[in-house]
Amino acid sequence: MGIIKYIRKTFKMMVWLALFSVVGIALLLGGLWLDHTRATTLPMPTGPFAVGRTTYVWSDVEQKDPMAPQPGTKRELLAWIWYPAAPRQPSPTYDDYLPGPWRRALDRQRGPVITQLLTRDLSRVHTHSIRDAEISPQQPSYPVVFMRAGLAALTIDYTSLAEDLASHGYVVVGFDAPYRSWIVVLPDGRVIPRAPQNDADLLSGPEQEQLATKLVQAWAADTRFALDQLERLNASDASGRFLGRLDMRRVGMFGHSLGGATSLQFCHDDSRCKAGID
Repeated sequence: MGIIKYIRKTFKMMVWLALFSVVGIALLLGGLWLDHTRATTLPMPTGPFAVGRTTYVWSDVEQKDPMAPQPGTKRELLAWIWYPAAPRQPSPTYDDYLPGPWRRALDRQRGPVITQLLTRDLSRVHTHSIRDAEISPQQPSYPVVFMRAGLAALTIDYTSLAEDLASHGYVVVGFDAPYRSWIVVLPDGRVIPRAPQNDADLLSGPEQEQLATKLVQAWAADTRFALDQLERLNASDASGRFLGRLDMRRVGMFGHSLGGATSLQFCHDDSRCKAGID
């Protein structure tokens, strides 16, 4: 009889333990789902200007991409530009934190649903950037600041910082480059992930150091090319938005982590850069 009571008692304990485990897992998943779907608005920019955002794809017909897996691949950059916007926009549309094609591409990379639950639903993150807004007429022109993301980051990860700088009267330019940024989604539908040979997580020791040096050199060259494109926009922007509105005498750059090293390399290589911050 003692053994039977012990078995019954043990069985009940296991049933209760299983029940508590199921309830605990359900509560955990529910909490993750609520956090995943929670709407988030980025911090309000602190400057006096409204903020606009637009994008460009710049292709280099002269220089090939040194980081591409296939020799002879042309260099392409997807540029994000934040800028001081006119205060009154007709029916303003606030830009997505991350465009839909990018979100879908990232979801495919994240894989299992549980992995997606551990990250924020980026469609519910709201910015203060007005899509393709008119630039503010308050000043004749605005200084240009390049912003370089860290090794594993995307430009869009620094949206709050870019919006705040733009609200204080700066044109902020960040860009993502195929094969060396984590992922790039181009307007023509191409989704280009980072090439394996450019993934520091797949390397170790001296190989990582060699990759870091190559990336800094490539990103600095990308920035010089991007600055060339801005000079062209300033001289002959077909839309008229940036025509004569970029103060190319005042160009600077800052970056995070390896992007900081890139800012110093760029300012060392190009005399058009007047200030750099690591």
